[in-house]
Amino acid sequence: MKKNRLLIRSSILLVMLLAIGYTFYNHFSEDQGLVAEGDEAPDFVLENMEGEEMYLEDFEGEGVYLNFWATYCTYCRDKMEYLNEHFEEYEELGVQVLNVNVDETELQVERHEQRFQLDYELYIDRNMLVSSAYGVGVLPSVFLIDETGEVQEHHVGGKTEQQVVESLDSLVPDQSAS
Repeated sequence: MKKNRLLIRSSILLVMLLAIGYTFYNHFSEDQGLVAEGDEAPDFVLENMEGEEMYLEDFEGEGVYLNFWATYCTYCRDKMEYLNEHFEEYEELGVQVLNVNVDETELQVERHEQRFQLDYELYIDRNMLVSSAYGVGVLPSVFLIDETGEVQEHHVGGKTEQQVVESLDSLVPDQSAS
């Protein structure tokens, strides 16, 4: 009787350990769409608040500051304020700032845009398809993409204004190569 209980308990424990191991493997494996430094940035299509489509490939030859954010994220609000102050200057230098909201309602995003007087385009990632493809799990999450479409860096969390400006500086396309 005791042998049967020990065998059953051991079998249950083994099955549980296998399930946990499989879960960790799937969660942390590279096949989860996580985009890393040195990878080619996957193309995507999103709509701005006016319903106009934007493809990442539209910005080939320009640096791209790809910022995933949400209205409830304090660090996101700070970073977006810094970007609002500098985006026009960097747009003239060949750097695009793409602010991608992670699946909130259009009303939430519009209110956020008005409340913080944001002057740049906002995009909503419906059903989190783009953020999932990029492996975004924590906000804010930023991908710095150079003019060739290669991911140069991936930042997670809050940044100072100086750090945001340094990131934008790093994305200015090399004019000597033209």
